[in-house]
Amino acid sequence: MQNGDAMQRTMELIRVAVAAEGFEELSNDVLPRLAGLTAARSAFLYVSDLRLHAPHFGNYDLPSSEASVLEQRCSTWLENAQDAETSAGSMRIPIEDGTAYAVHPMQADGRVIGVVGVSEDGMAHPSSGGGVWPGLLATLGRVADHLAAHVSAERKLHHLNTYLTVSSMLAKSVDLAELLEIALYCCMETSSADAASILLLDETKENFQFYRVEGAAKPLLGGSTFPATEGVAGRVLESREAEIVNDVESDPRFYEQIDLKTGFRTHNLIAVPLIAGDESVGVLEVLNRADGGLFTADERLILVSVADEIAFAIRNATIFDYVVNTYCKRRQGQNSCKGCERPLGSWTPCMRYREYLP
Repeated sequence: MQNGDAMQRTMELIRVAVAAEGFEELSNDVLPRLAGLTAARSAFLYVSDLRLHAPHFGNYDLPSSEASVLEQRCSTWLENAQDAETSAGSMRIPIEDGTAYAVHPMQADGRVIGVVGVSEDGMAHPSSGGGVWPGLLATLGRVADHLAAHVSAERKLHHLNTYLTVSSMLAKSVDLAELLEIALYCCMETSSADAASILLLDETKENFQFYRVEGAAKPLLGGSTFPATEGVAGRVLESREAEIVNDVESDPRFYEQIDLKTGFRTHNLIAVPLIAGDESVGVLEVLNRADGGLFTADERLILVSVADEIAFAIRNATIFDYVVNTYCKRRQGQNSCKGCERPLGSWTPCMRYREYLP
């Protein structure tokens, strides 16, 4: 390949890399061009960053048997890399059939964010020198860093939107069943779960009741009860710390009696304590990732962010029911609040009741 042609194709590769709006697009647009530029049979890209749900692995014309080996080797290499100085060098990954890949780090702000590799059957590689390669690798590193930052920003925006949606919808109703239905569907959507439930403590604080269940578990779990000291729910309520359990069979605290009794099969879950001020209300759970995958720390975080809203909504609705039953209906009859400026559907206690507060 002539130098002028190589430079032109490299600049085109950089142009499409900079224009990529996501990691899939980056891999799909850049890797075929990289393979063509190096005359290699195949190429791959691996990016690992804390801002991502999971590492991204994209490839061009890579056999599936080789892809799994390369992904694992890249993951191990990046995990063991302590800093940019010790991990900045290229490496060679041999495959059992004699194929080998030249793998080179992509850096951003002095740290390695991922690697790019090409099969060694090609005629030109970053390690072979040439003024275009350092700039190409640096550009890919900056692009990967930018996309990771974009993913993080989008996730934070999604968290905020979910929080505002739950918060605003809960504030519109005092009907406990209605508000919990709204909250649970929001939680299922944001965590891609098959089911979600609210476990409320009874008056004695000794038992959980599946007060509200939505999704696949609704016809099976509704109304079930079990001791508040048992299971993952009991553990998170005691610790007041949310937990992810992605393999319930390996967790000794998982309370399997509910599954045995109802026929529902729990594979994984996120459990979040519902605390209103200092008062323990219950536990929010999402059950079974819909795609068969694992729940993530990011999904745990967003459920924690809405749990306070749910807990206070439950407590407020309970207080309101108490106000209606102990004051309005007892003092004014079952048809209370006729003509009242704050009817039974109001969120706050009526002004007449507030006059009797100390």
